[in-house]
Amino acid sequence: MKSLRITLAIFALSFAAILVGCSSNNNNNPPQNSISVSLSAPPTSLQTNATATLTAIVSNDSANAGVAWSCAPAGSCGSFNPASSAGSTATTTYTAPSGAGNVTIVATSVTDSTQSAQATVTVTAPAGISVTLNPAPPGSLQISATATLTAVVANDSTNAGVTWSCAPSGSCGSFNPTSSAGSTATTTYTAPAAVPAGNAVTVIATSVTDTTKSAQAAITITTAAPTLGDGTYVFSLGGQDQFANSAATCGGVATVECAPYYVAGAFTVTGGTITGGEQDFIDLSTIATDTFTGGSVTQTGDGTGNLLITLSFTRSGVPLTETLSGTLVSAVRALITEFDSSATSSGSLDLQQSSIAAPTGGYAFFVTGLDGNTSGPAPVNIGGVINVDGSPISGNGSVFDINDAGTVSQNQSFANTSAVSAPDQFGRVQFDLVPSSSSLPSFSLVGYVVGPGHIRLVESGDNFNGTTGGVALGQGANTGTFSMSSIAGSSFVVSTSGADTSGAFQVAGVLTTNSDGTVTGTLNANDLVGTGVQAPIPFTGTYTVDPTGRVTLSSLTGGPFTFTEQMYLSGLGTASNVSGNGTATVVSMDTTDVLAGVAYQQTGAGSFTAASFAGSYGMNATGFDFNNELEFDAVGPVSADGVSALNGTADLNFMVPPGTQATVSINPSAFAADPSGVFTGTITGLDIDNPGNNDAFSYYLVDTTKVIAIETDSNQLTLIFFQLQQ
Repeated sequence: MKSLRITLAIFALSFAAILVGCSSNNNNNPPQNSISVSLSAPPTSLQTNATATLTAIVSNDSANAGVAWSCAPAGSCGSFNPASSAGSTATTTYTAPSGAGNVTIVATSVTDSTQSAQATVTVTAPAGISVTLNPAPPGSLQISATATLTAVVANDSTNAGVTWSCAPSGSCGSFNPTSSAGSTATTTYTAPAAVPAGNAVTVIATSVTDTTKSAQAAITITTAAPTLGDGTYVFSLGGQDQFANSAATCGGVATVECAPYYVAGAFTVTGGTITGGEQDFIDLSTIATDTFTGGSVTQTGDGTGNLLITLSFTRSGVPLTETLSGTLVSAVRALITEFDSSATSSGSLDLQQSSIAAPTGGYAFFVTGLDGNTSGPAPVNIGGVINVDGSPISGNGSVFDINDAGTVSQNQSFANTSAVSAPDQFGRVQFDLVPSSSSLPSFSLVGYVVGPGHIRLVESGDNFNGTTGGVALGQGANTGTFSMSSIAGSSFVVSTSGADTSGAFQVAGVLTTNSDGTVTGTLNANDLVGTGVQAPIPFTGTYTVDPTGRVTLSSLTGGPFTFTEQMYLSGLGTASNVSGNGTATVVSMDTTDVLAGVAYQQTGAGSFTAASFAGSYGMNATGFDFNNELEFDAVGPVSADGVSALNGTADLNFMVPPGTQATVSINPSAFAADPSGVFTGTITGLDIDNPGNNDAFSYYLVDTTKVIAIETDSNQLTLIFFQLQQ
């Protein structure tokens, strides 16, 4: 019994202790709804001096006192505005410090300072200010033309934009406004009223905030595109046409033949209408003199000098039309191509002088094409000097050379029965030339006179039975007075085309006639036999000059090539186009090739820069495709930026019956400058078999107004003449 009482007592004491313990725990617990603070999506990083909105969420604060903002390390962690924010959602604007590093931002409850939230922010230095011109400024502008320029400024927290300037100062144009704010800053640029020295300006956008940061671009400044006025114009073309021939194929089309043709003529333009004119035409099946019955000249008005010419006539009772595409290089001259399905060709159009006189004095000439006197048509060229000293022509002071499919007859003379007719109303004359050697047939060349120093030629019906065309260039007062000293130390850029034993053949280069009788120079030659890209090839040789202006260039040897050429001098000096002083005619005298063309006297050798090739040019290209050596021709306006790039468009005609006409883009095309004037680069848009090819070219600069380019890869043959629009 005593044991039971003790057990009950112990139980009672234990129960009391439990009750006491329970009462104590209940009195010491905190309230279930205490204040808490959290940060809503704080940034993990900011650039120096950048700002960000911070938000603290405060729960269970009946006073809505919000938070106080702070950061560490103190003094270098940034600032808050405001430093204290009331409410259950408390915000502030945080500004990062000017130095990079890690900082801790803290939001502390105002009501209960024991409650807070914090986050670490990495502060980074921003990228430096940069300026770019985007989109790129135009590569060229005509004088007084305008363009919108845009500068994109990155990492400028002040958005102060750019100031605009240009060089050369005082002749580079103007800007409105001269300073543009914002990260995308625009202005209207007005080109200068006159073409500056070097033909180009540099426009510059400079950051207002950091003047060490800028962007610049070169813009070629050109004169306003020329327009074609009223007057009589002489034209000539050489290329390929098509005609019926049951035994032939052309481009895979049976019973159609493609073969060379030549045409020269003159027409009068009045208010855009062809009011009269005539032409002489020759191909393998037709010799004709046509009278124009109508036609028109349309100028596109796009500011590039583009022309479209239609010539209407009737031949053998059949109405016919020739369509020509052209690009003006001046108000008196255009580069042209036939641009229809019957033929393709390249040539020129020149304003005829108002007073046309009969030819007199010496004329350096060449004609090239096919000879019909062999067992089958074969390549031929004839070059020389015709001294028109009366009627008939005496033959004194005249000389000529013939290369007939590799059969060479050099240093020939004309008999005194040769003659030239008086010009008709369109400047048409006819040279009837009789070789002194009875082994050579006589030949007749119809000429259309541009002026005293320039006659365009096409063969007419004669005993030679050839299909040829070419040019005669006047020697003027220099007739019969030439010697070695006439050209010693001179350089000439040569452009020739024809054929060799492999087929179509083109050669271009620059040669210097040294005072010691030697020749040095650089050339490129292409007949689609080589592989890869051909670098410009140095060559050497010798030369002699006789009083007629006939220059014999012997043993011109470079790489695998050796040439003998005859060059016939016109007047001396420089010239603005293919006619007149500074231009010579050229024919080859080799047994393995037949080449003909022109040589332009070069100025500036040794001092050429990229700026030497700057401005708007007319481009005339002639070539042959790789697959079947059918001809293509292209003409159009091309802009050279004076740095490294070409761009433009061209009308291209390809001799695949019934003919393929297209407008192509000459982009991207490029060049790399060399002081010698032998530039290298690429041209896109003229490859017939693979239009996307970026074909390799060598550029031979005559001066800042004329450039010869020749393709130097094995994709196709292309020879290009560029002439500055003026």
